[in-house]
Amino acid sequence: MNKTYLLPDKLNISLTCASGVEKVLKSELKRLCYEDAPAVNGALKLSGSPLDIARLNIFLRTADRVYITAGEFGAEDFDTLYEGVKSIRWEDYFPENAHITVNGKCVKSKLFAISSCQSIIKKAIVDRLCTKYGLNRLYENGAEYHLEFSIFKDKVTLNINTSGAGLHKRGYRDMVGIAPIKETLASALVLLSDFYKERPFADLFCGSGTIAIEAARIALDIAGGVGRKFAFNDWVNFDQKLYDQAFSEAKDKEKRDRKLDFMASDIDPKAIKLAQHHAERAGLKDKIRFSVCDVKNFKTDLSNGTIISNPPYGERVYDRKEAEECYKSLGKVYRELDNWSLFVITSAMNFERHFGKKCDRDRKLYNSNKECRYFYYYKNRV
Repeated sequence: MNKTYLLPDKLNISLTCASGVEKVLKSELKRLCYEDAPAVNGALKLSGSPLDIARLNIFLRTADRVYITAGEFGAEDFDTLYEGVKSIRWEDYFPENAHITVNGKCVKSKLFAISSCQSIIKKAIVDRLCTKYGLNRLYENGAEYHLEFSIFKDKVTLNINTSGAGLHKRGYRDMVGIAPIKETLASALVLLSDFYKERPFADLFCGSGTIAIEAARIALDIAGGVGRKFAFNDWVNFDQKLYDQAFSEAKDKEKRDRKLDFMASDIDPKAIKLAQHHAERAGLKDKIRFSVCDVKNFKTDLSNGTIISNPPYGERVYDRKEAEECYKSLGKVYRELDNWSLFVITSAMNFERHFGKKCDRDRKLYNSNKECRYFYYYKNRV
């Protein structure tokens, strides 16, 4: 490949995540040796290289997407928007056959017509690339490059999506159960808890198995993006040797032979069958013990473990009264366990009352844009 077609060595990178998960994502970055990543308008920003694009997509568990920020400038009218976009070196990011799509949003800005902004941004990019490549028009018969614009308080930000589909799409969940939780949020729940790979783990409302599977992947050091494809994999100007390098790094860290004491149960036999299917697709067939079990009948002789669950909210699965009965049953079961901690995400603000105990702490999180609380009940300190 001609080197002039490769992405620049220095890139401005932007990472997005669900509201309330920013600190978890920042901790992930620190573990990957990305220390300087300030939060700006809901995204974490850092400087990096194409290799970092590959590493971040493969390793991160709680990020929604990884973007290249191509440019930022102020604009209060369409002429300024056009000139600002056209001044950016798009030839550094898009090859001459790039299939460019543009989408975005306008918030608290003088420019608010999204479709008009979309058209002007695309025209400015095309005009620049045609001039630079000596073309009458772009054929756009190559790989897709998805550009997302944000105009917030008259400041324009232009981001190129390197991930493609959201990073919650790990690749193992090919069938969706009722009220599923995203893999990225499931990972965040695990990373926010006192979970430790050498201690027992349980999910008593496992549904399609996402929390238990993400916990097992964390315990076995299986990177979040191993097993899926990213947008940049199709880009002619991305050196795929860098992806191979990052992928090899991730595979070398895996400890798939590590013994786990993980349990996951649900009252619905169909959910358990689906969870087992997903665990097998994730390469975790023998790592998690799935069982059909009503929460009120859960028992274990194990001690010093961690429960992380996403019980019914009383909306899509059970009605409110049935959900509250689940919380009561969970409280009774938990009080009989030998020094376990418990972490529960729910939109029910009266959870503590029905559970029968005030939590040690809680924090606000969002599950599919629904405001929830994540309740912490710590095990006894020994």
